[in-house]
Amino acid sequence: MLSLGSLRLRGYAGRSRAPPRGRFCLTRAMAKPMELPSSFTTLRPLKDMVLVKTADSEKETQGGVLLPDAAQRKPTSGDIADVGPDVKGLKKGDTVLYSKFGIGATDVKVAGTEYCMLRECDVIGIMPTAAARIEDVPQMKPCQDRVLLRVEEAADATAGGVLLPSSAKEKPTIAEVVTCGPGKEEDGEHVDVKLKPGQKVVFFKWAGEKMNMPDGTEYNVIPERDVLGTIQA
Repeated sequence: MLSLGSLRLRGYAGRSRAPPRGRFCLTRAMAKPMELPSSFTTLRPLKDMVLVKTADSEKETQGGVLLPDAAQRKPTSGDIADVGPDVKGLKKGDTVLYSKFGIGATDVKVAGTEYCMLRECDVIGIMPTAAARIEDVPQMKPCQDRVLLRVEEAADATAGGVLLPSSAKEKPTIAEVVTCGPGKEEDGEHVDVKLKPGQKVVFFKWAGEKMNMPDGTEYNVIPERDVLGTIQA
C-alpha cells in the first residue's frame, strides 16, 4: 500500500479561479464511514464501481505531533479489494490514488475494515508496486485519458525584469508530459490519448490533482481535455 508521507493532492478541475479555502482538497478532515451491520461481511461492486481498501490515516503530523481522530486527514490511496464487471483498466490488488470527490464516492466500513466505493473514472492512477512511496509518483500509470505532468516552476521575475515575491507568482501552467494513460471508451469506441511523453503543454490553472514531491518537484495528473495546447521553443 502506498505510503503517502508528505503527499498532498489538490483538485479543482476546469475552473478559472482559485479554489475556496477548505474545499476541493483531497486530504480533508476524517468523516465517519457508513458502517454495515455486523451480519454483513462482504460488499461486491456492480457495473463500473471499484472497492478500495483505504490506507491507514496519518496518526502524526510531519513534526511528530499526535493528532486526535477528528483531525486525521482522509487518505486518498489504497489497494483495490474488488471491481465491478464493467471495470476495464483496474484489477484486484492494484495500489491506486483516487479522488474522494467523485459522484457517488462513498466511505463504508465492512466487518471492521474501511473501504471507499467509487467509480473507475475517479481512480487517478496505478502505483508501480504495493510498497510504493511518494518518490514513486513519477512512475505512476495514469488511468483512462489522464496524463502525468511535471510542472515547471513559476517565473521569478516579470518580463520587464522586476523580481516577484513568492506570494505574487502566478500559478504555473506549463509542464512536460511524463506518462499518458491508455485512453478511454466513448460511445462504445476506444479513444487513445493524443499527447506523447516529452511534449511541453499548457493546461488549466486549477485542473487535475497536484502532487508535491519531497524535493519540491510538482507533478499533476489531469484529463487530456484540460490540456489547452502543446508548445515549442
